[in-house]
Amino acid sequence: MSSDSINAQPSFHVTDQGPNLKIKSERRMPTPDFSWLPKSVSLKALIATAAIFGLLVAIFVSVGGVDVSADKPDGWIARNLLHFVFKRSVATHSADLTPPDDLASPYRVRLAAQHFDMVCANCHGRPGFGQSVVALSMNPRPQYLPKVVDQFTNAELYQIVEHGVKYSAMPSWPTDARGDEVWSMVAFLRQLPKMDAKSYRDMTALPKLAMTGPTSSGSDATLQPANASRDTPPKDEFLYEAPSAGFSDQTIHETPTVTCARCHGADGSGAVTGGEAPNLTIQGEGYLQATLQAYVHGARKSGFMQNIAAQLSSAQIGALAHYYAGLPVQTVASQSASPELLKRGEVIAMEGIPERAIPACANCHESAGAAIIGAPHIAGQSAIFLRRQLGAMGHGGRGSTLPWNPMPAVAHDLGKNDIAAVAAYYSSLKPAKAAGGGQVQQSPQAILPIRNINSGIAAAKHTFDTRCITCHLDHGRGDPQGNYPNLTILTEPYAAQSLYAFHIGARPSVKMRQSTVDQSVDDMTNLADYLNNLTPEPALAMPDANAVSRGAAIAMHGAAARGVPACLSCHDAKGVAALPLIPPLQGQNVFYLRRKLDNFSRPDAANLSALNPMPSIASKLTAQERADLAAYFAAASPLKKPAARP
Repeated sequence: MSSDSINAQPSFHVTDQGPNLKIKSERRMPTPDFSWLPKSVSLKALIATAAIFGLLVAIFVSVGGVDVSADKPDGWIARNLLHFVFKRSVATHSADLTPPDDLASPYRVRLAAQHFDMVCANCHGRPGFGQSVVALSMNPRPQYLPKVVDQFTNAELYQIVEHGVKYSAMPSWPTDARGDEVWSMVAFLRQLPKMDAKSYRDMTALPKLAMTGPTSSGSDATLQPANASRDTPPKDEFLYEAPSAGFSDQTIHETPTVTCARCHGADGSGAVTGGEAPNLTIQGEGYLQATLQAYVHGARKSGFMQNIAAQLSSAQIGALAHYYAGLPVQTVASQSASPELLKRGEVIAMEGIPERAIPACANCHESAGAAIIGAPHIAGQSAIFLRRQLGAMGHGGRGSTLPWNPMPAVAHDLGKNDIAAVAAYYSSLKPAKAAGGGQVQQSPQAILPIRNINSGIAAAKHTFDTRCITCHLDHGRGDPQGNYPNLTILTEPYAAQSLYAFHIGARPSVKMRQSTVDQSVDDMTNLADYLNNLTPEPALAMPDANAVSRGAAIAMHGAAARGVPACLSCHDAKGVAALPLIPPLQGQNVFYLRRKLDNFSRPDAANLSALNPMPSIASKLTAQERADLAAYFAAASPLKKPAARP
């Protein structure tokens, strides 16, 4: 060291003035002497050193220097380092998670216990039993959960169950979109250390059935794709197909109804899990079969059900749907709900929430049009199941049984109290399905919001004469070029829902947004009523006769090979009457229809309106087919309008 640094002296400076003068000493820190180091290190030398080190590592790995044998235990340093990394990662990524209020629900625990017993226990063991010899031969070994669960918070357990752990045998949840199910697993895991062998057996024992239902084996001559969304490269090393191999329990293959009864009960009502599992007896055979197939393919999301459905053969799926649809219709005891909550649910179910352009549930569910679009029965369904499903739909994660499902958009706009109200209301109703699948009754028909017709009709006429006619011309028939549609053919429910959507911007149109932004719900409802009373007339433009003839084939029969349904399956007189939100197309302007179909076929058209199934259909049609369909409907005589609803 230099003499300057050794003999560093303190310096002094004044920190205050006046009678209280203070002097503060400040010692200078010695300056280290780095003269013994090289004056500079070459960047090239550093790069060369790193390259040589990397090459040596590559050679070591390529010659098999890293032993990945599972029977070679990790050393103390590696084991503790990896576990530390695991715990810190889980703690960090779970920091923002908040458990639901009903985490301690006993039925939530019971539902998840069935999945744990069929799947998780194969590695993690059961109370009163040791772990599998095979599982304990893994590296890292799966932990015996009753001993270690308390080391983790609820949020950390959620993180582990939903996302799994890389480089271990801990899988992620079969779908990343059903957080409600993951929380149910957390609810069970939290109770696991408190269970002894008897309490665990009582909760997970296989039910005894008076009838076992279908008993066919799970073997199929032909496999089908399963959960293809997770089939990532290298695809030639894995087989995402069904029926799949499960764990050691053969019950699902030999007597699948015994497995189903774990959650749905022997009677299929779901009462055994307090309605956490749905009431199967209220559904028809077709919907049950389509739902199981959707679980197989991954179109419908559920970590519980995808695991089960993927182990079933097509024959078993058909037999199970037939079996449960034929059981006596059951009801599940509804949770107590206040009269105010039930009334709120009834209003939403029957009228919707027009201020948010949310349509009435009864437009589709338990309606005459339910069979046309395949809407499931929900009257008599468990309230807790409906709440969980609507919550999952609102987050966009439930998936769908059917190709088109408007419910994610609808549920997304429902508040928590709205969901609770709708679930409570439909749960309180008697099931609408007769034993065997037939419709025994319908819920009351959807209605438009109550408004003052006497004072509103004059205002509606004024709006029509001063605003609508400006663009739609000639008594509302639209312009010949098809820039604006023919209003005279529209029905009241469709017109009202369209106006509500334009008003809040859910249906994009700058001009219609400007025209409706200052309108109240009453104003728009009265205008829809006024439009419904217009005499339907064909639009001004006439279509080409040859195009009309070509369009008839698709309109009547569709193109099944491309997944295009017959247009008249919804847009005929019966469909328009049964499904109030389906627009009548007969007599509409040919150029307007063609422009709309072309617009629907664009890649970004899915964002136009979540209630609209047309983007997925129009995108499968050629430009010529879209033009021909427009001509067919434009040439058809306008439909007779149903009477305006109260």
